[in-house]
Amino acid sequence: MSGQPIVIEPHYRVILPETTATQIVQVGVGGTGSWLAYSLARLVYHARQKGQDVSLMLVDPDIIETANVGRQVFGVASVGSYKAEDMAWRLNLALGLDITAVTAPFQAGLVQSWLYQPAHRHQTRLLLVGCVDNHQARRALAEVVAEARGQVWAVDCGNGRANGQVLVGNLTDPGQMQVDALGVCNGLPSPYLQESGLLEPDPIDSSPLSCADLTLREEQSLLINSQVAAVAAQYLYDLVIRRTLWQYATYLNLEPPTMSSRLLTPTNLALWGYGRLPAVEEKDEQDD
Repeated sequence: MSGQPIVIEPHYRVILPETTATQIVQVGVGGTGSWLAYSLARLVYHARQKGQDVSLMLVDPDIIETANVGRQVFGVASVGSYKAEDMAWRLNLALGLDITAVTAPFQAGLVQSWLYQPAHRHQTRLLLVGCVDNHQARRALAEVVAEARGQVWAVDCGNGRANGQVLVGNLTDPGQMQVDALGVCNGLPSPYLQESGLLEPDPIDSSPLSCADLTLREEQSLLINSQVAAVAAQYLYDLVIRRTLWQYATYLNLEPPTMSSRLLTPTNLALWGYGRLPAVEEKDEQDD
């Protein structure tokens, strides 16, 4: 049979070291964030059942409006309340947790001042989850990831009309990336390195219509936010419970329903300028 030869690349993986505690900071409790908060609360409850010290903080300055009901996970009785406070209160009541809420805009200092306290540094893993829809907030998130130099893992969620993506990573400098002879990576490219356009103004931002208005006009799928949240929740489950990742990005579309992920392979990581240690290259040559 003629044709191009089949090339099978080695698959790398990330294995996170054990820590004494994990702090999840979710920024944005709106379209995707309200769905994701439910899953993360369940993750916290599950992790604590297994004896892990996992905490969740929700950050969002917005107030629930009537247009949010239905598309986001809020009820009519919650209209007028802060999204972060309402969500934290309901999840704490349902699961007996201690989720904290911050009703101010996210700023890099919110995390940086906490991260670099001696009591937390090198002891607590920080997972920063972005569920925002504007470049200013993403720039603040990217700043935290860049200055932490690998200590902060970021999961960024985004969506369009009927498509979306979830990106995960912790490194912004290709020189930090290392892969050992067993194919274990010490980190992954930051979401804001993978898709640098997320940090630039979106022409859609100039639209006077909110996401809720777009949904009512059938210009945004009613279900895309919950689907993106489900993928993000799986990544966070892998980071917290399994402490292992085999991929760093997932793209999905609802028209028609499809999903694909970027695995940790030499070809994919080379897209971001990440090299491999000689030990891995020698092993590949022997396999060939």
